[in-house]
Amino acid sequence: MNAYYLGERDQPRSSWVLYELVKPVKRKTKKSELPNAILRFFGPQPDGEMRMKQQYFSARCSSCGRYTEESVFRIGFSDPISIRIRGDFSHTQDRVFAVSDRFLQALKKSHVTGYETKPLGSTGWHALLVTKLVDHPEGVLTPAEPRCPVCRLPDGAVGSFQHVEQLAIPVDSNTFFTPKTNWHRQLWDRDIFVGQGVVDALKAAGITGGYCNRLWNVEETRIAREKALQGKKWSPAKATVFLNGK
Repeated sequence: MNAYYLGERDQPRSSWVLYELVKPVKRKTKKSELPNAILRFFGPQPDGEMRMKQQYFSARCSSCGRYTEESVFRIGFSDPISIRIRGDFSHTQDRVFAVSDRFLQALKKSHVTGYETKPLGSTGWHALLVTKLVDHPEGVLTPAEPRCPVCRLPDGAVGSFQHVEQLAIPVDSNTFFTPKTNWHRQLWDRDIFVGQGVVDALKAAGITGGYCNRLWNVEETRIAREKALQGKKWSPAKATVFLNGK
């Protein structure tokens, strides 16, 4: 079965679910938008002083302040919420995976599994949590040390999933899935993967906002390693499916 990493494009503006704006940043009267090249590396401009909503304090570690996607998802999401996403999906600045109603309806129409959703207040958007957790060999990800002594979450990790042998791929092609390891990167806990059926559903619905990178099969991995020994870089052709509405 083909399996894909679900990637999202950079967003020019920030979105917030768990945090609320306390003190807006003072804008200059002149043009305030950062050039696209700068946004690509540094992300959107800050909105100002942000504060976590009180209902999420119980989900935050008392030592390091980190929280997991699962812990805040269980609490739910209430207004005020600021969603300023171009396209149909992206992570917010406070690490919630947000999808448009069109995205969710595409999943329901194709009977996709492996996820749960909750409404993001009155925005018409939804928080999506991947619920199918799969195993992977040791060494694919190396969590950063030291971990928090209280919650045991690392501050990031080194490594990535690129080949099919690096994940226990589900038999069902119409599902979301994600590795069991939580490495707490800046914008999400775990990478999101989908089967071919999900990619087909998103393409058929004209979903926009990112791309799907196919995990390399065993033969492609062998070729890439042989090329690397020769000092050459190689990757399979047409391994990326762009979600651009076409």
